[in-house]
This record gives sequence, C-alpha cells and structure tokens, in this order.
Amino acid sequence: MLKLITFRSDWAFWPLADRSEAPATSRTHTLLAAVLTAPWRLAKTIRAELAARHAMQTLASLDDRMLRDLGIERGQIWHASRHGREAMAASSDLRADLTRWI
Repeated sequence: MLKLITFRSDWAFWPLADRSEAPATSRTHTLLAAVLTAPWRLAKTIRAELAARHAMQTLASLDDRMLRDLGIERGQIWHASRHGREAMAASSDLRADLTRWI
C-alpha cells in the first residue's frame, strides 16, 4: 500500500511543531540510526566514486569516433560518467534552447 509522507511527522522539518511534542526516545533513536548508517553511506559513496572513475578511464581509452558513436565528446566524459548520457543530452538540449532565444 502507499504511505503518505508529510513533513509534520518529522519535527526537524516542520517549523511550527512544538519541540516538546517530540518524544526523547525518537530523538535518541534518530541519532543512533544516523550514527549506525554513516559507515554504510560512506561505503556507498566510495563505491559510486570508484565506479565513476572506472567509467571515465574506460571512456577515455576509446577513440573519438567511438565516442561519437556513443553520442558523447571527449570533453563530456566526466559529466557522462557521473550523470549518465540521458542527463547530458537533456542539459545540451537546454543549452541549445537558450542559445536559440538569445
């Protein structure tokens, strides 16, 4: 089933919430959860960085003709490896629209 998520349920984001309403156990639980998930988030970030660097090395080893077949240029390797080719195409479409209207 779908769960409706609101900012009212989280005292940290709801500016009108009375802080005394928040039970002390939920604050302790939230702090404990943040401390326990920090190494997992760090490992996930490191894995993503290593994967992006590997993709950059692989794309850099290709010649310009093969990169053109993939739809990217040599100067776009960093952006394509971090954000994907679709995000790169969307940003280039936006630039083309901006230059057309200027």
